[in-house]
Amino acid sequence: MHPPPRAAVGTLAEFEDVARLISQARRKVWSAVARILAPEGEAVLGWALVAVLSRLGPLSQRDLADIIGQHPAGISRQLAELDKAGLTTRTEDASDRRCRLVALTPHGRRWHRRWRPRVLHAVRQVLGVLEDAERAALRSALRKLLAPQVPPTRTRRTKGAH
Repeated sequence: MHPPPRAAVGTLAEFEDVARLISQARRKVWSAVARILAPEGEAVLGWALVAVLSRLGPLSQRDLADIIGQHPAGISRQLAELDKAGLTTRTEDASDRRCRLVALTPHGRRWHRRWRPRVLHAVRQVLGVLEDAERAALRSALRKLLAPQVPPTRTRRTKGAH
């Protein structure tokens, strides 16, 4: 199978190519992690949620969904599994009663420490084909792409201007 030809900037073909490449790269990393977790009945999404909570601390379900890039309904279902396994807890946010805060339990922190070396090894196997500078450039380009876009400011016409 031959790779598709490179697309010109600003074309529909460019969009399709970039979207496909991002999707395939994510799937490749997640598949490598799944090969580690799945044999023991663990889910990649569960790992991703626990890893984010380990790194950032308690978060709302909506924030978790945004960070992970998953639909909130899928996050909610996975959190129910994590809660049932004793890895996470969900409590009412004192500052916003409509919001539920998700936090790791001590068991969840131990679970994360147990799996982290194996998951990192799987991720390194995938990303190891890139040099350090290439990985840094990729992260930088993706952060730039995902940064909030500032809408252009409209110039105000002053009285008497034509």
